[in-house]
Amino acid sequence: MKLGQTGIALLGTLVAVGTALAHTGATGIVKERMDAMSEIGDHVKAVGTMLKSGELDLARVSVAGEAIAKHGGAAMLKLFPEDSLHPPTEASSAIWTEWAKFQTLADDLQVAALTLKSTADEGGDKSQVAEAFGTLGNTCKSCHEAFRIKK
Repeated sequence: MKLGQTGIALLGTLVAVGTALAHTGATGIVKERMDAMSEIGDHVKAVGTMLKSGELDLARVSVAGEAIAKHGGAAMLKLFPEDSLHPPTEASSAIWTEWAKFQTLADDLQVAALTLKSTADEGGDKSQVAEAFGTLGNTCKSCHEAFRIKK
């Protein structure tokens, strides 16, 4: 499934609003991961806004891809130690019962973000950036659907 212009805009808005409200009262590892998700969300929103507006800045897309990638893979896994479901977490206990799936999605996030970065670094056009961004967005969506508590 590909994200259209409306999907890109909606994804950015949902990430920004959701993360802003969720941080109230967070401490420790829960706050660390919420901060990481917020940073990811900020970069997703920035790229989504560029794609929607047509004002594509490849240098900013590259920076966003790199910043998101640093939170993927092993870095993401470190933010989810067992028994870290302290309020106001939005993490589902399914993370630990389906750890292999979660690990795959964390790795997929890193790969998708690096693909977005390399697409920008190689001078990709808007459709190429949008395709890479859509893959990244679908990875986020898959993880949130499987491992984020629906409020």
